[in-house]
Amino acid sequence: MAQVLLLSTAPGDDKDYNRGAFVRLKESAQNGIFHDHCLTNNSEAADLILFAELRGAGPYFERVRRHPLVRNFREKCFLFCPNPFAIPFLPGVYTSIEKRWSSRRTRPGFYLGVSENEFLEFTPPREDLPYLYSFVGSISNAPIRRRLAELQHPRSFFQDTTADYEQFLYGTLGEDEARKFWRRYAETMQDSKFVLCPRGLSVSSVRLFDTMRIGRVPVILSDDWIEPIGPSWERFSIRIPEREFESIPDVLEKHEDQALAMGQLARKEWKAWFSPDVCFHRVVDSCLAIKNARRVPEKVAGLITWLQYLRPFHFRHRLRTKWKRS
Repeated sequence: MAQVLLLSTAPGDDKDYNRGAFVRLKESAQNGIFHDHCLTNNSEAADLILFAELRGAGPYFERVRRHPLVRNFREKCFLFCPNPFAIPFLPGVYTSIEKRWSSRRTRPGFYLGVSENEFLEFTPPREDLPYLYSFVGSISNAPIRRRLAELQHPRSFFQDTTADYEQFLYGTLGEDEARKFWRRYAETMQDSKFVLCPRGLSVSSVRLFDTMRIGRVPVILSDDWIEPIGPSWERFSIRIPEREFESIPDVLEKHEDQALAMGQLARKEWKAWFSPDVCFHRVVDSCLAIKNARRVPEKVAGLITWLQYLRPFHFRHRLRTKWKRS
């Protein structure tokens, strides 16, 4: 059993968006089905010090990196991060870690937020669902999404919600309109045998985990994405290289007779690996695995992550944030 000190450095109360992952992990620790690990307030006694952060910790987790506990207990400090843009300055579980930047210090992860789509309910998959495949989302987030808009199939549903996304982004979409959007998103997925899950702003997509949750088959199009350890992904999902997107209708027709069983397994694997009943336990297990596999002190192993500041996106973003503060 591990004793875990769970923290968030984001300001505000536990209803704040940026504290969502922290709140969900705490609820899972208190109410989950596993009791192998427990929470503690004692930093000395803790086996792990786990920060759960989104954006409130600073553009590059400055609040975490400067935290006294990180300075005093670096070797047992870890980060759970569902942020689409992150440099792994701390070891831990990162939803959007890319293949080329993965290492023994990181594990691929999933999404946790302060609120969930109330309409995402599990309905058993059926043979007579109207859509072979569907996609409801913005096509502005990644080139592969724009390519998917070119596909044609008589039993497909594709809706570009870029306008809605921009209203979400700038906070101009009213509450009633937002609920209509999330209802449409959920009901279209429930009416589909397969759900297209292309990469978005990052290599991962919350749509993938939503699809598993409601018992449908995710079709993954993200070449640099790393699948989280645990689920039998090859048995309930279909992965297609981005450059082969035109093959989607043919591939899905060939797998249509397996969609019902695959969707049921997707739901089962979501419950076992990502649901509120287990998520705290799974994250802690991942961090312990990183800690136990460590061969080089963290203060040395973490130095290579600073090279990511030279990547074009992070370089530009770093300059912008510095300029805004000056």
